[in-house]
Amino acid sequence: MTRVVAVSNQKGGVGKTTSVVNLAGYCALAGKRVLVVDNDPQGNASSVLAQGLGDKSVYSGQAPIQSRMSGLAVIPASRDLNERERSLSGGDGRLSLRRALAPYVASFDIILIDCPPNLSLLPINALLAADRLLLPLQCEYFAMEGMAQLLAFMEDLRDEQTAAVELLGILLTMHDAGHPLCRQVETDIRAHFGERTFATTIPRDVSLAAAPSHGQTIGEYEPLSPGGIAYLAAAKELIDGLER
Repeated sequence: MTRVVAVSNQKGGVGKTTSVVNLAGYCALAGKRVLVVDNDPQGNASSVLAQGLGDKSVYSGQAPIQSRMSGLAVIPASRDLNERERSLSGGDGRLSLRRALAPYVASFDIILIDCPPNLSLLPINALLAADRLLLPLQCEYFAMEGMAQLLAFMEDLRDEQTAAVELLGILLTMHDAGHPLCRQVETDIRAHFGERTFATTIPRDVSLAAAPSHGQTIGEYEPLSPGGIAYLAAAKELIDGLER
């Protein structure tokens, strides 16, 4: 069964796109057929996987294009994605992404949707198209506030019976085990969410920041770096969680 995963957090700078491109790369290396949907007007996932923005977005009928990695395709963002968002506000526009992805679902094992850092119609479309939510969380309290708002909104959509999305897990990012605040955030998250928190934490690693400037995933750029090893482990957890 194809799993559609929205990767979202209302707060910016928590590692959403970094997680999408690197988890996608490792899942493809594991033999999964993976599609990344760049649902963020910033288009950072497109820069890494498609070497730039496309002429059309997924909402304009853009079909998946093959990345340079075997088993990994991408629907890039486009320059008009912000303008396209305005057209989603009327009628059943919140289901536009679900309809747009329907022709491709059977061709992939995992679809990862990269979302902008807000609760606009773009991430709403992602939540309504997905059956799982992966929530990257920077180990600081402001990021926890964004997480709480997103989870509350997800439950509202479920209560309205317009969404069937469930929390797949929380992935702790920019982790620094030597920082007391980081350790406290991790302790609090694991106490509250238990097994829904990934066992793997993603460390702060300059290689993770450098890889996109070379148009590469961490698995291509520096697979033996701390970040490369961590995302490999996180990808294994992702696959296991989706297969349960």
